[in-house]
Amino acid sequence: MTLSAATRERIAELVERFPNGRTPLLPALKLAQAEVGYLPPEVAAEVAELVGVPASAAAELVSFYTMLREHPAGDYLVTVCVQLPCALRGAHKLVRDLSAAFGIEAGETTADGAVTLESTPECFGACHRAPMARVNDEYWENLDEQGTERLIRKLAVSPSHTSAGRA
Repeated sequence: MTLSAATRERIAELVERFPNGRTPLLPALKLAQAEVGYLPPEVAAEVAELVGVPASAAAELVSFYTMLREHPAGDYLVTVCVQLPCALRGAHKLVRDLSAAFGIEAGETTADGAVTLESTPECFGACHRAPMARVNDEYWENLDEQGTERLIRKLAVSPSHTSAGRA
């Protein structure tokens, strides 16, 4: 047993509320991720068992949705939307700039575990303020060069990529 009794209880409530097969699986995986921080195979399998579906069903969702992580993220999870409106306003340049500042590629975490950089085609609903990034649960919008520099300073990423502060 990996999950706490409280999380297991909340998953049981989801199963009771949505008794139709896979329906409670995604919200149950989100609950598990909120507790554990990510979804290693054993946690995903535990959730599947609690929901009453095969472990492969949970593995499919974890590998499909970018909001679900198979590996731990840094203290700051920086996710850049590259959906068309953001892409047209410079999202790919934003990813390159952040990648250079952090010394990592999208999908990687800094050696000190401070920053994980991701890009995603999942829209965050901020198309009117593109390009944008979500840092944990905070939106950073209209990220032109000055905004990108402010974001980098906020995360206290040094030019040598050796330290990252905590907000």
